[in-house]
Order: sequence, then C-alpha cells, then structure tokens
Amino acid sequence: MSSESAFDAAATFLAGLVFFFIGLDGIRLSLKGLASRAMRRRAQRATASPLRAALFGLGFGAIAQSATAVAFVLGGLVSTRFLSLRRALTVVAFANPGTALLAFLAAINLNVATLWLIGLTGLAMRQRRLARHNAAFGALLGIGFLLFGLVELKLAAAPLGKAAWFEAITAALNSSLLLAFIVGTALRLVIQSSSAIAIILIALCGKGLIEPTQAMMVIHGTGIGIGLSVLVLGHGLRGDARRVSYWQVILNSLSASFMGGWLLLAWMGVLPSIIELLSQTSLTIETVLATGFFVQMSMGAVFNALLSATAPRILSRLVPDHAEEELAKPAFISENTSDSPELAVELVQREQLRILRAAPALLDRARLDRTQSTSRSSAALRISLVLLHTEIASFLAECTEQGHAHEASALLVHAIGREQVVGELIDAIDALGTEVSAMSGGTSASTLCGGLVEATDAMLHVLADALEGTMLADALEDTDEMDREILAAMTSDRSEQLESVRRSAASTRFGTPREQAVTLYAISLFERVVYLARRLAPEAAV
Repeated sequence: MSSESAFDAAATFLAGLVFFFIGLDGIRLSLKGLASRAMRRRAQRATASPLRAALFGLGFGAIAQSATAVAFVLGGLVSTRFLSLRRALTVVAFANPGTALLAFLAAINLNVATLWLIGLTGLAMRQRRLARHNAAFGALLGIGFLLFGLVELKLAAAPLGKAAWFEAITAALNSSLLLAFIVGTALRLVIQSSSAIAIILIALCGKGLIEPTQAMMVIHGTGIGIGLSVLVLGHGLRGDARRVSYWQVILNSLSASFMGGWLLLAWMGVLPSIIELLSQTSLTIETVLATGFFVQMSMGAVFNALLSATAPRILSRLVPDHAEEELAKPAFISENTSDSPELAVELVQREQLRILRAAPALLDRARLDRTQSTSRSSAALRISLVLLHTEIASFLAECTEQGHAHEASALLVHAIGREQVVGELIDAIDALGTEVSAMSGGTSASTLCGGLVEATDAMLHVLADALEGTMLADALEDTDEMDREILAAMTSDRSEQLESVRRSAASTRFGTPREQAVTLYAISLFERVVYLARRLAPEAAV
C-alpha cells in the first residue's frame, strides 16, 4: 500500500470514528426526547416476554449489523428507561446471531441502505407538519450516522487487502491457530464489524488463499475483539448503560473462548470440529463458514440463558451504582400509584424532598470552604436531578389523564406547578454554582459570591427540613414551627439590602468589569433561588 493510500485510509477511519460518536450522541439526545411514559409502555410491550425480547434482538441485530452498535443503542434505551435492564440483556444476547445474517445475505448493500436512512430522515425533519415526530426522526438520524461511521471504518480497512504484507500475514495464518485467533481480535477492533470480517474470510477461503480451519479461528477471535471494541468506545458510559455494554463483552468473550477452545481441541484430534461436522452435508465451504459464524454468535444466547439468574448480581459487582445514578431513579412513585391523586401527590413530595436534599451539592465547586464539599460530580448530579424531575413531571401528567373529580384534579394541577418550580430551582442553583466557581479566589467579588453560595446552601437545608416536617406532621398530627419561622425569615423580601449590594458591586473599586458583571449576575441568581424557595415553602402549599 502506498503512503498516499495509507493517508487516505487514516483520514477515512478518523471521519468514520467522528460520525460514530455524532450518531451515538444524537441517539442519546433524541431518546431523551422520546422518553415519555406512554412511549416507554410501548417499548415495554414490545419486549414484554423473553420470546418478544429475543425476536426484537434478532431483528435489531440484523438491521444494525454490528454488535457494538447494538450495545450502545440498547445502553441508550436503558438509560432513558425505554427498556428494563433484564429485558435489554436478553435483546443483547439475541442481537448477536442477528448480526450473522449478513454472512448469508452478503449481496445486501448496507452502504446504500444507510445513505437512504440518513437522506430520508433528514428530509423528514425539515417538514414542519412532521415536527412533532422530530425526536423519533432524530433517533433514526443518529442511528444512520452511527452506521455510516461504521461503514467508513470498514472502508478504511478495505485497502489493507491489497498490501503486500497482507499476503505475508495470510501465509502466517495458515501455520498458526493462535495467531489466527489474535488476528481476528485485532481485525475486529479495526473493521468494527464481525460480519464484514466473516464475509472477507469466506471470499478468501473460497479462492483458496486461507485454510477453512484458520479462517474459522479468525472468526472466533472476533468475539474477543467485539468485547474490546465495546470497552474502548464505551468507556464514558455509566450505570445501566455500562452494564449492558459489559454484558455484550461477557457474552462475546465466552462465546469466542468456547468456540476457539472447541476448534483447538479438534485440531489436537480430541473432538471433531464444526467444519468437519458441517462438511458431511452438501453445504459449500462458504456456507459452512457462515454457519460456523452463526453458531458462535448464537452461543451468546445460550450463555445468556445459563447466566440470566445471576446476571444482575454479576453486573452490579462490575459496575456499582453511584449516588448520582441512584438519585435519578424514582424511589416512591410507580405505575401502580397513579390511580389515587392524594397518594400520588404525597409520593411526589417525597421525591421532591430527595431533590432538595441532593441539590446543595451542586454548590460544592463554589464554596468558600472547599473542605465541606462532597465528592459528587456537579455535571453528573445535575443530569440525575433533571432526569428525576422529568420522571416526576411525566408521572403527574399521567395522573391528570385519568379523569378525577374537580378537587383531586386541582390537587394534581397544584402539584404540577410545584414540580415546575422544582425544575426551575435546579437550574438556578446549578447556574449559581457554575458562575461563582469560575471566579478567581481571594477577591472581594469571590468573597461576596461565596457568601451567597453559603446562604443558598443553608436556605435549601432549612427548606428541606421544613417540608419533611410538614409531611411528618400530616402523619403524626404534630409539627415543629421553628423550621418554618427560620425559612420564612430566610426567604423574606430582601430587595433593599441586595440593591445596596448591587450598587457596591457596580463600583470600580470592587473589581474588574468582568468580576462586577459576574457578581451582579450571581446576586440575581440568588434572588431567583430565594423566590423559588419561598414558593416551595410549606405555607405556600395548598
């Protein structure tokens, strides 16, 4: 291969990798837009039984033609609550044999199909009358970009077959099964499609360039390559999405090890190989290799069945839950609690209390005393809080659709309004933490803004205590008025005092123009937090 061809192949590979990540991010964002409770119920019905999940996985794998793509798309579905983790593991297991379809139907041009998907979906998103479906179209477009990226990755590897050193490797493969297994692993990392590798090997074997046994061992090595590929590309995944990807790694690694071990024992004369067994039929060598590839991918479903009972425990040990991820999952509301408005509102209040207890950690990065900070990631915490807030809002919206009496409906409408305030409060607290944390320390501006942060933290804790006291008072017919009095004092109108602070902050002796601007903005955010906290105070409840 010439240096120019190598440069072109590297450029194609890099572009394919970028398209892959663009598609992956697009799928995640669009799936969040689709993550309504109604859509979730449809997805759950589509995988309601193991048989349905298996059929869904077979079809998904056949369409995606990449176990890597399947793992990431399913990770997005699980993280946005479209699928339960248990059902997603079944889909992953059966998607693997679905990817082997291409080895039997090599005439299908996935390049053209991917371009059609991107083109038609992109045009549909430009139609105003279809705007309400943009979230679904966005997910499809993301899948198109992801597949296009994988296509480009495969195209980048195509020139390798013309290189002189490739012929030397082919000769080496015919002399070592272990080397063939390692080459299969490496090729899978580069080409990103086991079915494409299988097709290339089938073609080489049909031309007599490589022995069937060595070709099959290369195919078995791709199973380890799938696992490594998922680990490399999915290192940023967290929670259930990471568990799904790890399950893909485990299943393919077990399948590859089992099939590779079988072939090694056959080479030693202990057992007949799968090639020898299939060669006794009238199948061609090309079909024999395709069938062997299908058997390996099907072993993932077999190992899934054997390990299904222990899978959640295994994955929980490999990927422990972080506090932020646990926070994103509702602890009280559920599908079964939406029939009773009074119970629904009470459970929503408990979820809101979880948000208020966790929200002060958004200010950790901006505290005057950093030793009081927790180890939580502000970005991850915000995502978790927003996800929980979205879940609560969707739950309340579902409750209102069930047709309750006027008094119950009014109760739900009020709860929806309070939840909107909670969402705005999350945004305001996060914005305050972001602005103050970017200031240089040791200045008058940073000291003032740090004081606003500490005041906000104290107010949020008192607000949470007051709300919890109100809930306990409803059950115990007793209440502590002290928290309410403190909260009333902290959230009282202080516009005159803050206006005086604004005038001081606007003076030239206070700092640079940027410091003055940030300080004024921080004061406005603090006022916003005070206003929202006052709206959530127990006295504001119906």
